[in-house]
Amino acid sequence: MIYPPFPEDELRARAKSNKEAHDKIDALKAELSRDKPSAERIQEHIEHLNAWDDLVATLERWYMDPRTQAFIAELTAAGI
Repeated sequence: MIYPPFPEDELRARAKSNKEAHDKIDALKAELSRDKPSAERIQEHIEHLNAWDDLVATLERWYMDPRTQAFIAELTAAGI
């Protein structure tokens, strides 16, 4: 399954010293790195990160990319 590179560096730069945001970025990256990532958990992490206005544009650009959406759809269809 292929999705565009996760914009971790850009998200971290925008999160600045917000430890909670950095923790959520870590959680999302960890979920994406799992052998069997969960589409539901990915969505939960996205929703949490959308709470910070500074992160929304970067996150949405990645999440709404057709390759990311295909990745999520494949996870959902596979029941993983």
